[in-house]
Parts: sequence; structure tokens; C-alpha cells
Amino acid sequence: MLFKDRVDAGEKLAKKLEIFKGRQDVVIFAVPRGGLVVAKVIADRLKIPLDIVLAKKIGAPFNREFAIAAVDINGDVVLNNEYLEYFSMKDEYIEHQKKRVLVGLKDQLIEYRGSIEYKSLENKEAIIVDDGIATGATTKACIRFLSKLNPKKIYVATPVIAPSTLKELEKECDGIFYIVSSEPFWAVGQFYVNFSQVSEEDIKKLLS
Repeated sequence: MLFKDRVDAGEKLAKKLEIFKGRQDVVIFAVPRGGLVVAKVIADRLKIPLDIVLAKKIGAPFNREFAIAAVDINGDVVLNNEYLEYFSMKDEYIEHQKKRVLVGLKDQLIEYRGSIEYKSLENKEAIIVDDGIATGATTKACIRFLSKLNPKKIYVATPVIAPSTLKELEKECDGIFYIVSSEPFWAVGQFYVNFSQVSEEDIKKLLS
């Protein structure tokens, strides 16, 4: 299946999440940038509160877009051990990249949501929404960050997810809602007709 764009993907994914419609004890956490477009559609359709969760991937030296680890705003790192071993990544590389990635991460979160402080999610359920999940490192970082806020449950919702990552993430959360998970899987963008970059201006419009 090909999605026209992120809005189309959001509308299709919203149908999978109908069971949450109108529930104010559920919070959608968008993963910027692309995930915010998808999440905004879902939040509007289902009338669910929308927030943002932010983690940054650490890319492999040969391809910065290929996530081998991810960092959250607390500086906690999630390692993709399979790829670290395969590409023989050194601890020094991860530590150096962590410091680089953390620079500006909190500033970005403040710009997007006005604060780096999160309220407790006690007695609430969280749904993490992204526009697609490849290696899952960033998603894991988001799951583990939100888990410290004590939600009743954490779900992941995404239009497309790599089959091997789907199996991994099922161990990390209470459920995954998705539309496509099939091989061959090279990149999230292969499942979209339009997968253009989401600009800072787009983000501001979505959050206004």
C-alpha cells in the first residue's frame, strides 16, 4: 500500500484507533517532525489531546539517517545492539554523538511545546505516533521516557513499520497499531507517494 502523504496516512490510521475516540484519559504524543502531521490528523478526528515527545537518533557513520541508537531529553540512550555489533560501533562514537545530539534538543522541545517539563501520566494512557518506524531506536527512547511518567498503558501507532522492528517493539509497549508491515522494507519513504520534508514553518502551523 502507498499513502498519498502523511495526512492520508493519518486518516487511515485514525480508523484503526476509533476505540479511543473522545477519551480524555488518552494522550497522543507526536514524534516530530513527520509524526506530528500524522498525529494532528488523528487527534482532530478522534478529539484526543495532543502533545509532543522528542528523542533524537544517533545515525551510523556511513548514513546519519540509519538509527543505531537514540537519545531522549534526559540524556538516556537506547542502543540498537544488533546494528552496533554488526557495524562494530565503538562506545566512544556513541558518547560523542550523544553529546552532539543533545545540543539543542531541549531548546527544540521548548520551541515546540513551551516547556521540557511533563506532567504525570498516572491514570492515563499514551499513544506514541510517528509517520513510520524503521529501526525503532527513536520509538524505544520515547517509550522508555514516557514510561517514567507512570501511564497505565503505552501504545504505538504508525502507518508503516519494519516487520523485524514490529516484533521488537511489541516487547516494549502494550500494543502497536499499524497499517503496513511488509518486506522488502528499505525505508519509510518507499511507502509514501509524497514524503517531503516537514519544515519548521509547517510545525508551527500545526501547533498554532
